[in-house]
Amino acid sequence: MLSFLLLIVLSACDNDDDNGRSFDESQGKFVRFFLQLDANNKPIEAPTIDLRSPSVAIYNKDRFQTLKIPVALTSTPLEEMVTVDYSATANNITNFEITPAQLSFQGSQLVDTLFVRFNEKWDASDDPSLTIELIESSNPEVRIGTPNTQIPNNFILINLEEVDLIYGLKGDQTRIDVTGNIGEEVVIDLNFPNGYPEQDLANFEPFTATQSNFDFEIERLPNPDESTISYVFRTLEDFAIDAQEYRTELQLNRLENSEFVGNTSLEIVRDALVDRDQSLNPAASFYDTADQFYRVYGAHWFDANDDGNCQWSDFNTFTQPVIVDANNPNAVLGSDNGTADPADDIYYHRFRVSFETLLENRTTNPFNLRRWFTNEGSNADTSPGLNIVPALEFFPDNDGTSSVSGQVIVINQTITIGTTVSNGSISEQIKISGNGTYREISPGLFEIILEFNATNTRLFGGTRTDFYRIYNFSNFNDPVPLSIDCKTPIDL
Repeated sequence: MLSFLLLIVLSACDNDDDNGRSFDESQGKFVRFFLQLDANNKPIEAPTIDLRSPSVAIYNKDRFQTLKIPVALTSTPLEEMVTVDYSATANNITNFEITPAQLSFQGSQLVDTLFVRFNEKWDASDDPSLTIELIESSNPEVRIGTPNTQIPNNFILINLEEVDLIYGLKGDQTRIDVTGNIGEEVVIDLNFPNGYPEQDLANFEPFTATQSNFDFEIERLPNPDESTISYVFRTLEDFAIDAQEYRTELQLNRLENSEFVGNTSLEIVRDALVDRDQSLNPAASFYDTADQFYRVYGAHWFDANDDGNCQWSDFNTFTQPVIVDANNPNAVLGSDNGTADPADDIYYHRFRVSFETLLENRTTNPFNLRRWFTNEGSNADTSPGLNIVPALEFFPDNDGTSSVSGQVIVINQTITIGTTVSNGSISEQIKISGNGTYREISPGLFEIILEFNATNTRLFGGTRTDFYRIYNFSNFNDPVPLSIDCKTPIDL
């Protein structure tokens, strides 16, 4: 048996309800564990705990992150500090920490927290567990446990269950553009939703470069939190040739006994430099930051019903500006945030637009990709490729000076689209590219005519090409039907 001491102070109230029974100081002062769980079985942390809701005496832990256990003292404000000791009994687990070493309460601060961290990966088949028990108060008037003898909450049992080790690149972005100066740095975050065992990462090489034409290095950074591991990608040379594309493609390596979630590939790119009139801003015709519901409208040459009838299928897609640094050669001021301080200014790319929604873990419908498949998952953790950042780039006609027409490309990158657990947890990487034209067909109304390429051997047998018309407003005439074959929906 191990005994420890503790130190943190939070706030509480002087009466509460514990598992359906009301308590106040008429029953005397008492202290007990108060661990509550949300709908996803995640502990609720002080100060957001609800002292009028039930707590649990047994917690089945299936994540690596530190467990934070609130401990509450029922009392009127205290005249003197009260400390409470506890003990811990471990079963088939040894490498753990409980901090600080003694619980303390003073004044109106009547909730403290125990932090329980496991420093090794446990074997759930051994039925490992940890029991923590409150044993003694410095004030003999403070009872250990509630007056409810059936559920005193004077101890808590932590059962250690199997943890699903899942991880992937954090966020939706699968491509990062750099300017090409030696020493330029890009931070790459890996997301571990269930946490990670540090021992598995000691010699972990996170990426394999599947393609690169410049020198770089990758260095691990201090962990920002228990769900994220950060690395810095650093260029080791200047990109001296303006007409050349510089590109590194990184593929995430797999940890033993793990599964990927979200994006698993990333491209670091400096495109060939092209002269374009910096007074132009064609991308701004395809987004509206003042309208959260703004979208572009598209027509996709497609047999959506799989009935042998090709036709233009309507779709729409949320768009956003592409945020860049102020020193980006194509930057335009998007917002000064209402201040005179340039440090909080936001800059957008004049010639690029992204297809994405800003709603957390939600996606949009770029290039009507949701209709390509019959079983795709729509959330970002399953199909991050349904947000594409950046998506399109515009190259004005007349040597980069036209405000009404030009060429447009789909920005080369690899996206990930998958299925939910109920549909088999399939995940496929698809390389996308494409090109076309854009022009103003009536005042303020732009039309994009586009060929879109998607490459995946298992899904498409190589590369498939689909045809699109995209408009920045909905008041467009139906496109003329094409006299070519089209695709039908398929299973992932």
